[in-house]
Amino acid sequence: MPSLLRIILSATLLINASAFPLLHVRDATEWNFDLFPTVRCNGTADVHTGSGSTGCRANLPTEAAAYRLNTIAEGCRVQFFDNTMCDESEMSVIAGPLTTSETCRVPASGHRYGSYQVTCDEE
Repeated sequence: MPSLLRIILSATLLINASAFPLLHVRDATEWNFDLFPTVRCNGTADVHTGSGSTGCRANLPTEAAAYRLNTIAEGCRVQFFDNTMCDESEMSVIAGPLTTSETCRVPASGHRYGSYQVTCDEE
């Protein structure tokens, strides 16, 4: 009986996926970066990855002392903020496709990254 249930479930998922292909437009990673507790980008990294725009991400485990951009798609950018509320008046840096990837980046002296927001152009 469990195998029959699996077949029915698989068929249902296959029908839904083929009947509604536009529900899953973005499935590739468009951006990926790591936040670090130290200015040398060592220690345990807090990995952030996704596709499309995010809105404000203020629920970071800790404020970060540095970031390393790994991947970012054309048309996307990451805004890092000094505060935990994505307050535009305290925006620290914007990273985008022209930002050198795999490089450790730190905010201005005495600042830390407390929140971020990813914005990607609509397709």
